[in-house]
Amino acid sequence: MAKPKDIIVTTTASIVGMKVVKHIQPVSAHIVLGTNVFSDFLGGLTDVFGGKSSSYQKRLNSIYEDAITKIKYSCYEVGGNCVLGLKIDIDEISGKGKSMFMITAIGTAVISKHENGNEIKQKTIAEKISVDEINDLRQKNLIIKKAKEDTLNFNNDTWQFITSNQMIEVFPFLLTKLSYFLNSNYPENKINEFTEKLKIYIDNLSDENKHKILYNFILKNDDNTTINEIKTIIKELFLLDFDLTIELIQNENISKNKIGLSIATFDKSHYDYNDIEGFNRITESINNSFPKRGTKSLKKQILSSKEKEVWICECSKTNNATNEYCSSCENDIYGFKSSELQPKQVIEYIVEKITIINELTKETN
Repeated sequence: MAKPKDIIVTTTASIVGMKVVKHIQPVSAHIVLGTNVFSDFLGGLTDVFGGKSSSYQKRLNSIYEDAITKIKYSCYEVGGNCVLGLKIDIDEISGKGKSMFMITAIGTAVISKHENGNEIKQKTIAEKISVDEINDLRQKNLIIKKAKEDTLNFNNDTWQFITSNQMIEVFPFLLTKLSYFLNSNYPENKINEFTEKLKIYIDNLSDENKHKILYNFILKNDDNTTINEIKTIIKELFLLDFDLTIELIQNENISKNKIGLSIATFDKSHYDYNDIEGFNRITESINNSFPKRGTKSLKKQILSSKEKEVWICECSKTNNATNEYCSSCENDIYGFKSSELQPKQVIEYIVEKITIINELTKETN
C-alpha cells in the first residue's frame, strides 16, 4: 500500500501507462481561511519590488499544497494509491456576521497499477549535477562562513540568494543581527528595511524550520525589544504553532507565559476541523498555568478584635481584599497588570474561534 506522500494526485481521469483496477470512492479535503488572507493579498499586489507579491503567492501555493496533502491522506485512509479528477474550489461562507473562505479539494480515490501489472512504486533516478548547482553550493558555503564571522554584507543580492535558496543555516544569525540593530543607534529606516526583507526570507522557509527557530529565540532570550518584533513577525506571517505556544505558556518564567498568552490569540494561515483539538489543548494549558501568585490572609485591625481579609502580593505588599491590584507593584493576585492581556480574555477568544471553525467545517460536511 502506498504511503500518503507517495500517492499520485492528478486533475485528469486517467494516468498514461497505468490502469485503474478499482474505483474506491470520492475523497475530499477542506481548509478554512479568514477573508484577511485574500484582502491582504490583493492589497499587496502593487508592491512587487517590496516582495509582497511573491510572499503572498507563496502563501497561496502553500494553501494549495496543504489541500493536496490532506486529500492524499483521505485517499490513503480508504486504501487508494491515486486521486483522479482533482478539483479545487474556493467558496465564501457567511454566518452570524462572520465571513470566511473555504478551500475544497475533491477527487476520486482509486487503486491503479502499471499496465504491466505492477503496482506504482517510487523511482530512484540518478541525477546529474549542473554547474549552477556547484556555484550555488559554493555561494552558500561562502555566505555561511561570512555569517559566522559577522562580515556578511546584506545587499539585495545576498537577500535574494538566501531567500530563493531557503538558507535556513543563516536564520539564527539573522535574528542575532536583528537584535543588534534594534538595540543600537542603527537608523530606523535601515532597521525597517532589514525587518521587511527578513519577513520575506522567513515567509519563504518551510514551516517546520521557521516555527521552531522563532519560538526558541523567545524562550531563550530576554531581549524584549527583539521578542516584540518576533511576535509581530509570527502574527503577520500567520505562524501560530500549538505545541510551541503551549511550551511558552507552561514555562517557569511568567514573562514567557504572558508572551505565550499573546501568541495564542494569533492565527494560522488557514484552519480545518483538526485544529479545534489544538486550541482545546491551549485552553487547558492556560487553565493550568496561571495559579495565584499572591496569598489571601486575615489581618488583625488596630484597636479592634476583628480581623479583616487581605491579600499579600508576591512583592510582599499587603493589600485590602477589595483592592484588585497591588498598591505597590500594580499587579493582581495572579501577577497581571490591568493593562495586560488576561488568561480569561484569551480563553474567551479561543472558545469563540473554536465555535466558528466548528460551524464552518460542519457546513461543508
